[in-house]
Amino acid sequence: MPLADRALTIRRDPHSEEVLGRGGDPEAHSVLQRAGFVPVHRLHETYHRAPAGLAQDEENRLATEAVARLRAVSYQVDCDPSFDTDRRPAQYEPLGASVAQLADRIRQATTTEEVAEILTELTGPCDGILDAVGQVLLLRLSSTTILAHQLPRTPRDGCAISPRNASPSSAPTWCTRAMTSPTGMPRTPAASRAPRRSLPTNANGPPCVPAHLRRAPSRSPRPWPPDRAADTTPSPAKDSMHHHEDPERLASFADVLSGELPGTWRSTHHPAKDEEALAELADRVWDLDLVAESLAAHPLRQAAVLSRPDGAQLVILDRHDERDGFLIAAVAPRGLPDEAYGGVPEPNGIAVTDDPFLAAEQVAGDLLARYDTALARARLNAMDDIVPSQPDRVVLTWQPDGSLAAAPVGDTAANVLAANGFVKDEQTGVYRLSGDDIYTQARAVRATGQQLRAHGIGTALQHPSGRIAPTATAPVATPAPTASRASAARTR
Repeated sequence: MPLADRALTIRRDPHSEEVLGRGGDPEAHSVLQRAGFVPVHRLHETYHRAPAGLAQDEENRLATEAVARLRAVSYQVDCDPSFDTDRRPAQYEPLGASVAQLADRIRQATTTEEVAEILTELTGPCDGILDAVGQVLLLRLSSTTILAHQLPRTPRDGCAISPRNASPSSAPTWCTRAMTSPTGMPRTPAASRAPRRSLPTNANGPPCVPAHLRRAPSRSPRPWPPDRAADTTPSPAKDSMHHHEDPERLASFADVLSGELPGTWRSTHHPAKDEEALAELADRVWDLDLVAESLAAHPLRQAAVLSRPDGAQLVILDRHDERDGFLIAAVAPRGLPDEAYGGVPEPNGIAVTDDPFLAAEQVAGDLLARYDTALARARLNAMDDIVPSQPDRVVLTWQPDGSLAAAPVGDTAANVLAANGFVKDEQTGVYRLSGDDIYTQARAVRATGQQLRAHGIGTALQHPSGRIAPTATAPVATPAPTASRASAARTR
């Protein structure tokens, strides 16, 4: 085994403040997961991280335990001083190794009776491995149900409080609720911890906003950090409201971040009242790792979306833990069918601090590269099922999700498609018509055909397989000759 596979690092990332474990072979990965780490699969690497939502002391304990277990089986571990330990816990052979020995015995067996005897150790009705696994799963389900009923609940919120955070003087740190003033306006908390870098200030004191953040007069730009001096609304005590309940903080962060990313980005904030937009956004988050785990535990109450002219979008979410920061993830485009994402790895999101300048470096150097690659592959997959059109003929291709797609040639055909509900994908130039309402879709197709015909352009419906679909008006069948009918009558 290469010596490099026996070396690992377990350190706290200086940017996201996550505890990450990198390196090692599959056996080391198994030790990390048994110690409580979560595997993260990227396109070019696999690493492990501490579970989200843990307190720093709990993360340190988990990392220290992982270091001890790895060193106990002769792995070389480079770690932070706070994770270092001389403890070497006793190691026991895991059950999986015993099951693997059964496979070796089956390979060495020479008769059917020997194989059946070995398999009996798996399927034995009382002491078999499968029976034992079933008992473990049943006990796990029972204990989970009992623990769920034992969690304390606050009479005001009806939300369970994490035992780690439960105290008479503090509200739950992971249960979000709307905090409003008597007038119905969102309350503003006391000034949060200032980031390591901030915008330059004028001589009079208020932050100076760069030119790329200046908006139209109808909406004044938000400085970073948010200016609380001019706020006259009575604020609650510092401990009675959490950062993820402050819409101004998230919107201000997104405004500054949009100007620091490469290219042109536009920031849009969705408050809690935009319920439909938030629900649709949660469904389109392109992530199966950190952000997906957060959304599963904390419903989306607010979000900021950064949009690029080519259709790329990033979503910024509150980070529901004890750190001041945010989660940023890629957003899947609306116009692509589900089949386009087949074989495309998710460009999983990242955790960033509350410094928008440092966050821009993290996004540009990590998330954007994966997102652009995944987006290009998905759009290329979508193009495979679209039959190209000709200058005098537009081909409408049925998609597996029931929508229609076309790649028109010329501005005339493109304008007609857009006027009848087809939505253009700016990156590929493909126009798509949703199939959610088949009656609306049918009317749009009929109107499109009539308008294109007026410009001397024909239309055709086609399936991705290349088979031309029947036209709206079926051809009239030619009557069979009389002799044929008489012959048939005689045959009967």
